[in-house]
Amino acid sequence: MILVTGLTKKYGKITAVDNLSFEINDGEVVGFLGPNGAGKTTTMNMICGYISSTDGTVLIDGHDILKEPKEAKKCIGYLPEHPPLYTDMEVLEYLSFVYDLKRVKDNKKVHLNEIMDRVGLTDVKNRLIKNLSKGYQQRVGFAQALVGNPKVLILDEPTVGLDPNQIIEIRKLIEDLGKEHTIILSSHILAEIGAVCSKIIIINKGKIVAVDETNSLLLKTDSKDLEQAFTKLTAKEDTNESNI
Repeated sequence: MILVTGLTKKYGKITAVDNLSFEINDGEVVGFLGPNGAGKTTTMNMICGYISSTDGTVLIDGHDILKEPKEAKKCIGYLPEHPPLYTDMEVLEYLSFVYDLKRVKDNKKVHLNEIMDRVGLTDVKNRLIKNLSKGYQQRVGFAQALVGNPKVLILDEPTVGLDPNQIIEIRKLIEDLGKEHTIILSSHILAEIGAVCSKIIIINKGKIVAVDETNSLLLKTDSKDLEQAFTKLTAKEDTNESNI
C-alpha cells in the first residue's frame, strides 16, 4: 500500500530526513514515533505530497506521489496536528466544501451523512465550527480526512490538546477506522500507540531506528512497555552517533 524508498529531505546543509525506507501493507495500523525534531512531520508531509523530497520515492497504492500526484493523493486522507478548519463555516457546509475541493464522485448527501454519523457529528452538523469544543473540532478534522473514502489515513498527533475523555473517544474512533483503512499514526502518547498500532516505526535525527511489530519490539528490547523500548532504542542510537 505504501512503499517508501531512500526518502531524504535536505534544507541547505541540514538533513532533516536521511534515507528512510519502509513498507506499510494494506490494512496495517502503524505507529510513527520519534523525539521532537526527529523528522516525523517532515516525513508525513512528503508521503502526502505536501512538500517534495530531495531524494527517494514514495509510492501510494502503486502511484508515485511526485510523478502521479492526483492519483496518489486520491488514496490519502490527512489529519495534520492543526486541522485545516474554516471555523466561520458550519460543519456540514465545511465538509461540503471539502467534498467539492476533492471532486468526489459519490452522492454528496449520502456520503457526507455517512461520514458525520461515523465520527459522531450528526447532532452538530449545523453548528459553527468555532463554537464547537476542541474534541468536536478534532472530529471535524477526522471527517475532512475521510471525505472521498481514501484507502490511507495519515494522522499527525490526533489527540493533542484533548482532555482524557476526548482522548478515549478519539482512540476508539481510530481503532474503528483501522478496520477499513491503512493508518499511519504519529503521537507523543506512547501508550496510545501501543494500544492501537500493530506495527511501530521509530526514527531519531532523521534516521530509522527500528521497524517492527509492537510485541516483537518489546521482546527484542526486553522492555515492559513501549515507552521503555522507545527510550532504549533512541538512547542507543544517540550513543552510537557520539562514538563515531
